[in-house]
Amino acid sequence: MKTELRELVQELEQAFNETVCESDRIASVLADIKSRGYDVLLALDVTIGVTAAETAQNHLEPKPVVETKGELALTAHDQDFLQALNISAA
Repeated sequence: MKTELRELVQELEQAFNETVCESDRIASVLADIKSRGYDVLLALDVTIGVTAAETAQNHLEPKPVVETKGELALTAHDQDFLQALNISAA
């Protein structure tokens, strides 16, 4: 990976970290857990994939990997999987 791109990816990782750390909602939930007598370790894994964009010479427009309009349809299997991970699917 080129140095310039590596630096931009690191900047993006830092932006994710800062956003999580500055989130009032996350801080509130963590404080609630701690107030109930639990210690909390929050570890997030952010995977960033970077590929070269298609050039205009190819006359191809990049297509989104996932396109949503704010709603996601989950199957019963999806919900069971999320529940097994203690993630609310609601």
